[in-house]
Amino acid sequence: MLKDIQKQLLLKYPLPWNTKFVPMLIIGVLFHLIFFGLGYFDGTIDFSNKINYDISTFSMLFGVLLCIIVIILWLVNYFKNNSLKSFYSKSRASLFYEWAQIFVICLLLITFYLPFQFGKQFHQKNYFSLEETKRRCEIISAADFFIDGSFAQTEIDSLASGLIDSIGNKIVKSNEYEYERSENEVFNDYMIFNGKKYNQYSLLNRNNFHFTVNSTKEDSILKLKVQNWLYTNSQQEVKNLMNTYLTIIKEHHLKTNLTPEKWFESTYKNPDFDNFLYIKPYLIEYEADSWYNYSDRRFQPYQDYDTGKYSKYYVQQNVLKVKYDTVSDAHTNSYFEYEMLLSFLYGALGLSLLIFSFRVTTGKSWLIAIVTTGILNIFYGIFSAFSGSGMLYAYLILFTIVGIIIYFFWVYSIKKNIQLTRVILNMILWSFSTFIPIVYFLLIEAYRYQDYLYDSEIQKYYENPFYIWLKDHALEMFSVNFIVSVIALFFLSIIIRNWKGLAEE
Repeated sequence: MLKDIQKQLLLKYPLPWNTKFVPMLIIGVLFHLIFFGLGYFDGTIDFSNKINYDISTFSMLFGVLLCIIVIILWLVNYFKNNSLKSFYSKSRASLFYEWAQIFVICLLLITFYLPFQFGKQFHQKNYFSLEETKRRCEIISAADFFIDGSFAQTEIDSLASGLIDSIGNKIVKSNEYEYERSENEVFNDYMIFNGKKYNQYSLLNRNNFHFTVNSTKEDSILKLKVQNWLYTNSQQEVKNLMNTYLTIIKEHHLKTNLTPEKWFESTYKNPDFDNFLYIKPYLIEYEADSWYNYSDRRFQPYQDYDTGKYSKYYVQQNVLKVKYDTVSDAHTNSYFEYEMLLSFLYGALGLSLLIFSFRVTTGKSWLIAIVTTGILNIFYGIFSAFSGSGMLYAYLILFTIVGIIIYFFWVYSIKKNIQLTRVILNMILWSFSTFIPIVYFLLIEAYRYQDYLYDSEIQKYYENPFYIWLKDHALEMFSVNFIVSVIALFFLSIIIRNWKGLAEE
């Protein structure tokens, strides 16, 4: 079938036949389907924590190796026939179309991570609906109050910390940047809820665990709800929470020796809620600071827990939080970050230009260009290091890019022989897309350098609106630069086609 397709392409559309575009397109799609399947498998969550699947490293190494092999085999077949040596391109834009096909092939081959990540997150996201995930996460978060949740920081004791003057007025710093936490700060050993004072280690001062599926506002409302249960002595609400939580534990076959009655009895100490017992949120055999007692046939800690604080009960809350945190992140995280997509576009652009430059010049000039580029970068790096200027290297690169572009167009305009410009053309194709980013970062560094020299005479660079605008629009700059690079390559490809017609000698 592929042979028939290639035959028809050879007769009617020689360019895609030459680039092997259709076969590579099929291979690229299959490539993505395979890695979607691997990602879907890697996204398996074992809530019982008995088997944890992690094939990410293997999949990435396998993907890189497979990508290299496929690219090598493709290039071997692609470079067998060079239309630039056999016949001139039929249309002015044919070289640009050829690059576009190379770019699409490269993009398909190097983006295997994207379907892998999509399959992984898709699987994790589909364990529970968004509504069910929010409900379960709220239960787990609220239950942390009665297991081993952290305590909230109390307010600063202003008098003890020296933040109140002799007549009782609060001392306020004139500049917010001048304020730093002092070693003399003292925090209250109590918290106040609805006008009632509680010990800082009371259950009412506990934090609930944060899941991304719930907003900060929803977390605050949940914490306030649990605090109100304790304040109003709503025992039935607490018991319902414990029952529901243990149902989730049992559903996932996690370990615990808790019952709702034992749990309630150990932690619910009305009215002050400060004489409760902690519930261990893990199995002791998973702890690093433990040893196996062969006589009792059980794990024991090297330093036993404070018997006045920790109970004999445990529940795998740490496992439950990790697993549901993964599901929560799958619902709230986007499948792909814009920065990631942009980096793959630039990766495909760079690889396609390497292949395209080899195609339109010669292997010899291509290798000479690589060696020349390497030597120039080493020389510029050493020179910049000795000069002590961090910006000098970027300036030298920028001037080199401008210089080789001017030289190439000068040779092209006077119709001189192309022998000397093959190396230059390779270097132009590899570097022209870096012009805007280099200018962008030089502008930013210029503001910093100027502020360093004239700090007392001009506005600080971080207060300058133009500097702030530059810093805030880095992604937009790279996006615009990519579009400009493609447009520039369109016109450059037409020039290259005409340049190929110049005399060799």
